[in-house]
Amino acid sequence: MKSILYGTTALMAVGLMAGTAVAAEKIKLGLGGYWRAAIHLGDSDNDANTAATGQSDSRDHGFGQESEIYFSGKTTLDNGIKFGVMVQLEGETSGDQIDNTYIWSAGNFGRVEYGETWGVSLLMSSGSVGDMIDGHGDFASHTAHANVNDQYINTYGGDAALLATPEQKLNYFTPRMSGFQLGISYMPENNTGNNATATGLNSKLDGTIGNELVDVAANYVGKVGGADVRVFGSFFTSDSESTAIGVAAGKDVDGYSAGAQVGVSGFRIGGRYTRVNDISGPGGAPLASTAAGLDRTNWRIGVDYGTGPWKVGIAYMSLEQEIAGATAGTKSARDDGTDYISIGGAYNLGPGIKMFGGLQIYDFQDSAGGAGAGVSTEADNTVVVIGTKFSF
Repeated sequence: MKSILYGTTALMAVGLMAGTAVAAEKIKLGLGGYWRAAIHLGDSDNDANTAATGQSDSRDHGFGQESEIYFSGKTTLDNGIKFGVMVQLEGETSGDQIDNTYIWSAGNFGRVEYGETWGVSLLMSSGSVGDMIDGHGDFASHTAHANVNDQYINTYGGDAALLATPEQKLNYFTPRMSGFQLGISYMPENNTGNNATATGLNSKLDGTIGNELVDVAANYVGKVGGADVRVFGSFFTSDSESTAIGVAAGKDVDGYSAGAQVGVSGFRIGGRYTRVNDISGPGGAPLASTAAGLDRTNWRIGVDYGTGPWKVGIAYMSLEQEIAGATAGTKSARDDGTDYISIGGAYNLGPGIKMFGGLQIYDFQDSAGGAGAGVSTEADNTVVVIGTKFSF
């Protein structure tokens, strides 16, 4: 698979160098982005015990916000080939302050992206239908618990299922033909957000997962009768590193994802399923290697309806994460799990101005749960959200 990627890249490079091509003008950056915020009111019911009250005292309201500013630009050569750049700046202080920064080129050969960005499994996915609460995983659920053991509910395939942030990679997308498109990504190393440095030219004994990741996806976008149809499927494979020469590495991580959605007369229904095999247990990225071969599954289904400026919908998502047992190389008898229900609506006040709101219901189950489990690991939460989003 890697040889195919290298060959494709070489062919495109030769095509770009052939002949004389002059840009119409130098790339000029423009501004874009969004700013969104919400008020959320909620109730947390958990198994936590304290000596004073016998239960945890959780605040029942809060504010949240999240924003990004995009710096983007492009130019077109006289042979029709386009070149562009994208830099996305977080509007709030973040561990990954600029989380997407890449250059791209597009033409009859397709589209190439190089830099810090997501892989094709995320960029070509479909089936995320029904959740009207914009940015639920970013701010609206922070009074509850957005994840169990750092495994976020809205998990995608490929590198997006492994990493908390985009990483340096090379993406290629074929031209869309009769509605079909193929994409492939290659990432030399899981650099865990430290994208100011080069990747790959250092030790292969870091003990990290998700290295030399190859991500392949295909999708179809078109009409079947009077219905708008989107279908996608993806697969990724990667290497896990040892911590020292002669020390066995954790199992290599791979996985797949598939999804589809159909729209007709204002209605859409869709779903997506993702499975990641042998992910290396709970914790932050990079996750520590383990011989237990822990798996993760995530699936969602939703339906929505839009008419004029209004849109309403309902969505259900479920995540299960296997956890290592007390003995090395074994699995726990129970899995971590999260179930999420969203019922909401959105209204476009005008170009780039949207109001949204609804109800979120979370059920967090910890593998070590049961009576007396801590608030941070086991809880049922109901959250009412009222928010707005400005796009510019």
